[in-house]
Amino acid sequence: MRQASILLIVLALLAVCVGQQADHSPITVAGCVMNVNGSFKLLTQDQTYVLKGHHNALFGYNGKLIEVTGTVSHPSHPGVPVVLTISKLKKLADSCY
Repeated sequence: MRQASILLIVLALLAVCVGQQADHSPITVAGCVMNVNGSFKLLTQDQTYVLKGHHNALFGYNGKLIEVTGTVSHPSHPGVPVVLTISKLKKLADSCY
């Protein structure tokens, strides 16, 4: 009985963690692309996103203002970055300033 209770608690915790990690609804955000140690980040007024996908294409957008459409994976722990998986890129300006 005790093992069954522990198993149910573990499964419930996993379900909560998985439910918080990903929002499969696409979002569109605009910001500045920055290459930081080989990892691309999108800097907006409110949030910094780690960009995933289209890695080779992002080199051409480094330092530019872009619009990104994709899905967000929300962190399950403090300090873990918000990941934006890209489905569409669009350049808005040649400079962020």
